[in-house]
Amino acid sequence: MKLPVGVRLQLILGRPGQASYFSSLIGYVAGEYLLVKIPVENGLTVPMQEGERVTVRVFSGVSVYTFSCTIESVLLAPRFYMHLSFPQEIESTPLRQAPRVKVNLQAEVRARVDNAQPAAATLTDLSISGAFIASGSELGVPGDRISVSFAFRVKPTNQEVRIQADAIIRSCRQLGANGKRTEPRHGTGIHFDGMTENEQFMLQHYLYEAENTVPP
Repeated sequence: MKLPVGVRLQLILGRPGQASYFSSLIGYVAGEYLLVKIPVENGLTVPMQEGERVTVRVFSGVSVYTFSCTIESVLLAPRFYMHLSFPQEIESTPLRQAPRVKVNLQAEVRARVDNAQPAAATLTDLSISGAFIASGSELGVPGDRISVSFAFRVKPTNQEVRIQADAIIRSCRQLGANGKRTEPRHGTGIHFDGMTENEQFMLQHYLYEAENTVPP
């Protein structure tokens, strides 16, 4: 595992409710410690305690790395950061390049042309690289560029994440009737193009949680 400076980290604390926060890596000294920003929530730094155990999760794009550390020191001036003990053991879980997860997320789709009107749609499955969209009207033809906006919530904080990404239409087909609906439904397969690094991180986190959630 080679962590680049600035990589996003998920910090999971052993507090009631499995408190989870997002931070980033400032740097590290191999075999000694990690230097990590103190996470911020609602504009305020999250209180961190020296000696507290923390589980760190990192998404690399092809794997999910998980390891445990101890908060060795907390520094509040001149910047908010902390030292974490260097991990002794690192668990690596392969993340399929494009795991497809069944979802039901409301979305807004807009063609990438002047004066295009938004169309309501539903994402029915989702991956880090693309999605399948059901809609009441045709969204375009293969090769067309569109803009897609949708939101989801990540556990355990229930934080809402909004994604607005460009995409390319890869496939189109007509769907069958949906419940009481009798008008034609259209299915559109898209490939995301131009998603920001932060959007990719949060989407990977959402997909990982969705894949590993055991139904009650």
